[in-house]
Amino acid sequence: MKLFLLTVLSIMLAGAVQAAGSGVTPQTRIDELVAEGLKAQKLTPNEPASDEVFVRRIYLDIVGRIPTREESLNFLNSEQADKRDQLIDELLNSDGYVSNFYHFWADLLRARTAITGINLSSGTGRAYENWIKTALRENKPYDEMVRELVTATGHSWENGAVGYYIRDYGMPLDSTAMTAQVFLGTQIVCAQCHNHPFDKWTQMDYYHLAAFTYGMTTTNQFPGRAKGKMPEKMNQKKQKELRRAFSEILKPVRFNNVVETNRLPKLPHDYQYDDAKPKSSVKPAAIMGNEAVISPSKPTSESFAEWLTSPQNPRFTLVMANRLWKKAFGLGLIEPVDNMKDHTSASNPQLMAYLENLLKEKNYDMKAYLAAIYKSKTYQREATTEEIPTGTPYFFQGPILRRMSAEQAWDSIVALIRENPDRPDAEWELEGKEEILRRQMVGEAVYNQNPKQYLRNGIEVLSIQKDLSLQIDAAVEKLTAARETNDLQKIREASTEVRDARRALANSIEQKVYLGGLRDAIEVATTDTGKAGSPSDEFFQDLIATATAQGNGDVMSGMDAIINEKGGVIRQLVRAMMADENDALQKKKVAEALQEMEDWNVTKKNRKTYNTFKKVSQDMVRASDLPSPAPGGHFLREFGQSDRELIDNANDQASVTQALTMLNGNVAFAVSNPFSVFSRGMKEGANFKERLDNVYLTMFSRPASKTEREIFTEAWKSDPESATNSGIAWTLLNTRQFLFIN
Repeated sequence: MKLFLLTVLSIMLAGAVQAAGSGVTPQTRIDELVAEGLKAQKLTPNEPASDEVFVRRIYLDIVGRIPTREESLNFLNSEQADKRDQLIDELLNSDGYVSNFYHFWADLLRARTAITGINLSSGTGRAYENWIKTALRENKPYDEMVRELVTATGHSWENGAVGYYIRDYGMPLDSTAMTAQVFLGTQIVCAQCHNHPFDKWTQMDYYHLAAFTYGMTTTNQFPGRAKGKMPEKMNQKKQKELRRAFSEILKPVRFNNVVETNRLPKLPHDYQYDDAKPKSSVKPAAIMGNEAVISPSKPTSESFAEWLTSPQNPRFTLVMANRLWKKAFGLGLIEPVDNMKDHTSASNPQLMAYLENLLKEKNYDMKAYLAAIYKSKTYQREATTEEIPTGTPYFFQGPILRRMSAEQAWDSIVALIRENPDRPDAEWELEGKEEILRRQMVGEAVYNQNPKQYLRNGIEVLSIQKDLSLQIDAAVEKLTAARETNDLQKIREASTEVRDARRALANSIEQKVYLGGLRDAIEVATTDTGKAGSPSDEFFQDLIATATAQGNGDVMSGMDAIINEKGGVIRQLVRAMMADENDALQKKKVAEALQEMEDWNVTKKNRKTYNTFKKVSQDMVRASDLPSPAPGGHFLREFGQSDRELIDNANDQASVTQALTMLNGNVAFAVSNPFSVFSRGMKEGANFKERLDNVYLTMFSRPASKTEREIFTEAWKSDPESATNSGIAWTLLNTRQFLFIN
């Protein structure tokens, strides 16, 4: 009966959406519902935003940066009646959209380059990043994205979505709390230890929900592949030592695998409620909406995904409809966006219901949903400048005045410095491919070995460990003694000895285990036919082709030709496999530099300035093409970039270090360099008014006002340097006006 009523209600609501859409666009219906809400509150909407305000806002909101001077002028000078709609569609289908909304998703999913906080996980971190960006680029529907995340299994190099579970490596109960907060908009985490004190969730509810994905196991091993079975006669001490050897072998592929098992969670030993006994197993069960359909014929994670992403789930669509509204306006219709309770209501319930059903009607197409929001008159109104106190409902007279995020501020500065600011950074992408390929190569070498061979490898590595452990112990003793006497020379020498001994162990494993495993796999793949294995085995196809080319037709000779004793086996093989792409990239960079020098009239006289610019600007790429989160002290961290430890953990608070970064850092220097986009866009020999207007058009998408012109004229009289292009730019970069989205 419950299911029947929900189905009828869904049909009625869908009919309402269609009825509203009969001759009425979604954006028009949004405006009507906002107007009704404002009328009920006796409020008036803000005035429509000018083209100058709109163009800067829409670039920041969709592609995450200010428009270039040329982009602003193209829009401002256009006389087409639907130019705003055209620009919105263009930006939603750009690389800039992928870059900007990557941060939205990375903040929600806590995606990091070193996904668990250590560098061993960077292969998975890069694969996860690629998965998110690809989903955005392909405009994968929201429900499909979530299904793929919560059912993700396999190796990171085959399925980057496994990063979702590896992010909480070995902590399946914590992963449940994150899933509930991100996709159900509820903070159930307190119920992990006891019944929730401020919500209806019981500890049993928590374990029922956790049971759906508790079997998603993050592991170094991979079932169905080689495992190191201990010899029956081996004593416990030897077994322990051998396990350490296996751990060393598998070290490069830690944090890369997820498998689904039948494991269920058990209640804690101190469970205090009378509905179950402590330590008893808990089966999966839905905590809201319809019951999940669990079948022995399919994995439990799939049952969970079907329940979670169902249009009948009372929270799934609602939460994302509200999150995306907040992304556009600065506040959600429901606040907080991730702490909803049964009694929670939207500031405009009718609008919230419409938006929820609009997202369903669009089949979870996030671009189509966002387009309706951005094309509304409500979004295109002037910003509300007064602060909205926490807990006070806002009725959306217009977007609220917001400070740029760290990524928006950084990417806006990048747009002032570099050409094609939205173009994905080819070097970052290539580095990511190599990082992922290194993990895959180790996995293919180890997981394809039979158990007997794997055991022999473990015993051999154990022997190497014992030999080198004596060297490492001796070097560590030297290092400790040197630190006690603070002998810097001896500290350096001892540190080098420790590093060399550990590197020798890693190189020995690569030579003995990984190379042997790859050779065996290649031999199997080329037996009889002399050709690579099945066409689907792309990795071995590429490896064999690379080695064959190096060996003049002989694959094993090619392997020998690639590898030398000085470098690690894996790194050398990856470098060989990626050689063509690396060469092509380097040639492209050289060609572009030569063309730049010709176009920019670089001569002996200004070559030094050009070289300085290239050096300073080489790291000034979009924030989505930098390690995430950025290291401490970087512009992005100083301006509040999330550390990705908690969901949506960025902040927009001002600080003294931010001011110092803008005043004294490389930012102003790079912007004012004669070869920056900003400087090259200034007209040579222009009078003061034209120079000032050019700077304002570049940074604010509008000419300077009369008052601003008077202020800078007065400053010019007292300090001529303040009226140069660089002087004006430096001044404006350090204003609140630059860092805010009006």
